[in-house]
Amino acid sequence: MPKIKATKSARHNCTIFSHGDCSILFLPTIFSSAMSLHQTVWAKRTILGHDGFPQTVFEEEEISEASIIVIHNKLTNFFNWLSAYSIDSQYVNIDTHHNLPELLLNHYVNDVLVSQQQCGESSMDHHLMALRYYYDYLAMSGLTNAKNIRLTAKNKKVVRQNTKKRTAVKYLTPELRSLLYRHTDSLRDELLLRTGGELGLRSKENQGLLLDDFMVGKKRHHGFKSLFAQMDAKPDKDEFTYHLQGKYTKAHRNSGGGKARTLYIHRSLLSKFKRYYDEERPESSENTILVNNSYSHIGTAIAKSTASRRFTKIKKRLLAMQVNGEVGEFGQMLEEDHTHHILRHSFGTDKFYELCQKNRIAIDDVSPTSLVYLTVARLMGHSAENREAPTTTKTYIRSCHIKEMFEHRGVS
Repeated sequence: MPKIKATKSARHNCTIFSHGDCSILFLPTIFSSAMSLHQTVWAKRTILGHDGFPQTVFEEEEISEASIIVIHNKLTNFFNWLSAYSIDSQYVNIDTHHNLPELLLNHYVNDVLVSQQQCGESSMDHHLMALRYYYDYLAMSGLTNAKNIRLTAKNKKVVRQNTKKRTAVKYLTPELRSLLYRHTDSLRDELLLRTGGELGLRSKENQGLLLDDFMVGKKRHHGFKSLFAQMDAKPDKDEFTYHLQGKYTKAHRNSGGGKARTLYIHRSLLSKFKRYYDEERPESSENTILVNNSYSHIGTAIAKSTASRRFTKIKKRLLAMQVNGEVGEFGQMLEEDHTHHILRHSFGTDKFYELCQKNRIAIDDVSPTSLVYLTVARLMGHSAENREAPTTTKTYIRSCHIKEMFEHRGVS
């Protein structure tokens, strides 16, 4: 089955929708071009005419760049669902989607998005916005009749319940993390995910991984070039330490800066960093080891959100593979609500669990002043001053039970 892709075109200043064989999906691309040109959309309104009867008109509305991106994403989801649906239908075809009956559009909204995918309020608002603006544009252009795309009263309540559920568990099994790593597009992107799952880094903290040695106060700390030299000089050494400076970490309110911490890097991960540095990293004057590899920004420093954006891209790829039965049949399933930050949370959960096992302490018996609690707080960069760890660390207790549940089900 051909997949529908949405690709941003700098040359045409719009997003181009295409099939898997690179043929253009014409109408959505024209809509994108019209929307992007003036950052406006056309919304259907019902007014009373001079004769006293209601009539449909289309009013132009301004729209933000962020909303345009959302519309492109949700339309891509819709077209891919429609492609799959059309396989078993002799009446529905992606190329004639502009003439879809209103009944089928509302089946997608109410049965697929709400009942099957359990979308919450924010997600449903985005899906409805995308579909309504698109089909309003087609109706205004005379390409179809006006559609009434809506949630049923019953499903409005279901959507509120879906929002409250927040079903995505805050833990990814090692197997699922490995699957994410394997489906990245480059070694750099694999490292951006591994630093979350194996070092507990937030997305922005990847900017603090420096090549050259650096001074903090009067103390000299090793950069990655020195760590590479250590790895070559000490073939039996399995773990290497790196000082993550507070200026790259999350700053607590009114604290004046973030909390520095030590990262413990396993040889296997450091070897991947070295291979990236030797074989893939573009020529760059930046001191950060991870840099941009796109043509327009090659060699520049990565943004704070780069790791999060890479995670989202790979997540969408795996979600599509799960729908098609290509992955996840016997393991934990990736969920729409999973974010890059859950890689960090999974790392913290594993460390909390390992320390409980090592010290023979029941998970529920760990107190905020115990060695396990405070050690994990320091590893994660949580404040543990006055021997008190924050409530954030407590979330690992529940996540440890989720980890045990997956292990008992045979998911590793």
